[in-house]
Amino acid sequence: MKILVIGDSILKGAVTGTASGHLFDIIEDSSLNLAQKALGFEMDNQSVFGNVISKGQRKLNKMLERGEAADFCIVEFCGNDSDYDWALVSENPQENHLQRTPPSDFIRIYSEMIKSLREHKITPVIMISPALVADRWFNHITKGHNADNILSFLGGDREKPYKNQKEYDDALLEFAKKNSVQYVNMRTAMEESGHFEDLMCLDGIHPNEKGYKFMSEIWIKELPELKKEF
Repeated sequence: MKILVIGDSILKGAVTGTASGHLFDIIEDSSLNLAQKALGFEMDNQSVFGNVISKGQRKLNKMLERGEAADFCIVEFCGNDSDYDWALVSENPQENHLQRTPPSDFIRIYSEMIKSLREHKITPVIMISPALVADRWFNHITKGHNADNILSFLGGDREKPYKNQKEYDDALLEFAKKNSVQYVNMRTAMEESGHFEDLMCLDGIHPNEKGYKFMSEIWIKELPELKKEF
């Protein structure tokens, strides 16, 4: 079985806040690497730190045009797409800032990617991303910026980014069900684990090593249950 992966830093295995002093580090024991070791599938992981879905679509289209073949393609986007340019928000909180990918474009591009995969006889699989840890993420996005301005933009609600991200994930889950796309819901699995915050980095958006290990266990359970469409 060959799995193609198109996503962002979460499926790349990024962790933040490490002793290295780097913005982020990529760990070897990412969720999919651990699952690959356990299950023995072939994988081409094209996930990129900071990726948004429009960039992912362009990457996928180029690969398909070159004749990329796979049994399944895991597609994972949300965190960067539902986010804002916080530096601009901090400078001008009264402006009508747009998310990096507006909700309607997010689902439209997902739909186009799913259609392209199916046209090339590759079975699509959507990963629903982990939730934010709201207070940690607020502290992260306000670091080096005007926290009062950002909070004003958020309508005084520190949990607004969490709620925004949840709207994207909920819309994506509805899309998957409506279009018979198989999915793996990491958000629900991790939030219902009973120790969600222990699975996340201090920035509130990236899983930590324990989080990636938890995710790998979900993959190990779910991947063998996937059904090839072609």
